[in-house]
Amino acid sequence: MDREKRRKLDLILYGFAIIVSIFALYAFLFVFDNGIGWKTTLIIIGIGWLLSAISGFLKAVKK
Repeated sequence: MDREKRRKLDLILYGFAIIVSIFALYAFLFVFDNGIGWKTTLIIIGIGWLLSAISGFLKAVKK
């Protein structure tokens, strides 16, 4: 796979990951009815996913 195709695939996958991460954060904040400890843990995980996806997307854009 050449570099340009790999870059486009990365952009698509990271873009999809950003959307999924935002949906997961919404679900963790407003939908799941867990205790405050679980909710806090899930929110931290969701923020980590979102930051990772954004970081990967920006890295792919710079290539």
